[in-house]
Amino acid sequence: MSWAAVAKKDFQDAARSKALWALAALFVLFMAGAAWLYTEIQSGGQGGELAAIDLLFFLLSPAAFVVPITGLVIGHKAIAGELESGSAKFLLSLPHTRRDAVLGKVAGRGGVIAAAIVVGLVAAAIVTLVRYDTFDATAYLGFSLLTILLGVTYTAIGVGLSAATKRSGRATILALVFFVVFEVGWGLVTSGIYYLSTGSLVPGIDTAPPEWYLLMNRVPPSAAFTNAVYQFLPGNGTIVAQLFPQNPPIYLSKWAALATLLVWLVVVPALGYYRFRGMDL
Repeated sequence: MSWAAVAKKDFQDAARSKALWALAALFVLFMAGAAWLYTEIQSGGQGGELAAIDLLFFLLSPAAFVVPITGLVIGHKAIAGELESGSAKFLLSLPHTRRDAVLGKVAGRGGVIAAAIVVGLVAAAIVTLVRYDTFDATAYLGFSLLTILLGVTYTAIGVGLSAATKRSGRATILALVFFVVFEVGWGLVTSGIYYLSTGSLVPGIDTAPPEWYLLMNRVPPSAAFTNAVYQFLPGNGTIVAQLFPQNPPIYLSKWAALATLLVWLVVVPALGYYRFRGMDL
């Protein structure tokens, strides 16, 4: 369990450096602030019927943007930073393999973002319990678990990218390119393929999009997260639910969306480790 020692040290270092507390404060402001803001927007500051499930959907888009960026920031220098500073040689001189280093960094830094998200969600839950008329604990727990999974996934992606290079500057560029391609520009990829197939950039209002188009739009981690939230929580309003009200194809199901996140969680760190394994320090 040498990787566990690496993870423990990484988590403790984050706590000692106040990085964990800063992240927790960030998510408290984000989650609790959004809960309060949504109350004010919906009720005009005068009370009214508010349901916590509506807050979760209100949080969905901001969470799908903030959490990935935070995860990449936490993870993208985990290995490259130590290689550049020379501290990686000290780490690997101990009874730790390079696999232990990658796994430990994923677990340690994943624990950091998970703890920060939990603190933020607890703060939002307190606001919700105080100000909202209804509270669906099951839905809130489901949203929380999926948000934590998104944060850990993006942290693992950052660590995987970090393990693929010796320079922290290059790791930053890799993280930026990954975010731009999969979170900003992926819609252009799917629209481009759809245009080549049909002559139109996007399906029309009365045109049912093909299944491959729906599947491609689920590839980015945050898109998989968004679809998982919509399909696991009550009030499913996705286009998949409209096209397949009973049994969607397995690759468009909620379990497929969840599996997509897990694939990103495993594959990118594995590829990073493969590159790191053959690297001269």
